[in-house]
Amino acid sequence: MSNFPKRNRLISAISEGILVIEAKYRSGSTITANLGFKQGKKVFCLPSNIDSKLGVGTNKLIQKGAKLVINVEDIFSELGIKKLREDIVQKWKYEEKNVPKEYKEIYKAIGNSPTDINTICYKTNIPIQEVSQKLTMLEIKEYIRVLPGDMFVKV
Repeated sequence: MSNFPKRNRLISAISEGILVIEAKYRSGSTITANLGFKQGKKVFCLPSNIDSKLGVGTNKLIQKGAKLVINVEDIFSELGIKKLREDIVQKWKYEEKNVPKEYKEIYKAIGNSPTDINTICYKTNIPIQEVSQKLTMLEIKEYIRVLPGDMFVKV
């Protein structure tokens, strides 16, 4: 257990910035972020619901001066990364065009965050049996991946 603070110090030292998505008040993520503050690193946090125990750490870090972010562009902007962002956007557009026509509507319904099958059905108004079949084909063709809890994400 004593190696974790050393590891966290190294992680923050070699990082250009630290993004904390979710953290309890005292957690490895908050330790790393606090080390990052001390090392002069940029610390980014997603804001959390004030009732969530898993969000107390991120909200406290924002109070301490972490940059509140709501998307990757906030981080790119803060780090001055414009070219990389353009490359990623271009790659994403290229991959969008390669999705076979019969799967595009379902692929687009997944969006940019993990999405469950019920949400996909609601967004597309396609019966669950058809959505399920097309999700399977998208997974086989490696356009999407299934996460635990039957959540779907783009690859």
